[in-house]
Amino acid sequence: MKKLVILLGLIAISSSQPFNNEDPRAIIEKVRIYRLTQELDLTTEQAMEFFPKLNELQKIEKAFRQKKIQILFELRNLLKNDADDKEILKVVSKYEDIQRKKIEDQIEKIKEMWKILTPVQRAKFLIFQEEFDDEIRKMIRQVKKHRQIKP
Repeated sequence: MKKLVILLGLIAISSSQPFNNEDPRAIIEKVRIYRLTQELDLTTEQAMEFFPKLNELQKIEKAFRQKKIQILFELRNLLKNDADDKEILKVVSKYEDIQRKKIEDQIEKIKEMWKILTPVQRAKFLIFQEEFDDEIRKMIRQVKKHRQIKP
């Protein structure tokens, strides 16, 4: 809870400054990096190797999401236009291919990350990722709820 308050405070401070037009996602990412460094007790050398790999892992997910959006758009159009099964299966197959590639790329990147971290740091990383993502989801819900209350 203390961490959530700190994170909310950082976001509030940064958003209250009119000269700072930084994307909230960038702020969250900076907080993630800071907290990960602290939680995992990374050495400077580890941090220099680890964070580029983590960034690459995130790029894999982002690229997948972009391709997925395109494929779902194609599928919607095919269904709307009563396309035949062969056309639909072709696009569904494309989705399966990008899903498979994403998983393979993620596994490879995680293996590279594991070479940098100790077993304890690996465990802490997995726990941190889950807890941090939960905190962010809760904050987003709170912000949405707060916006609905305001007139």
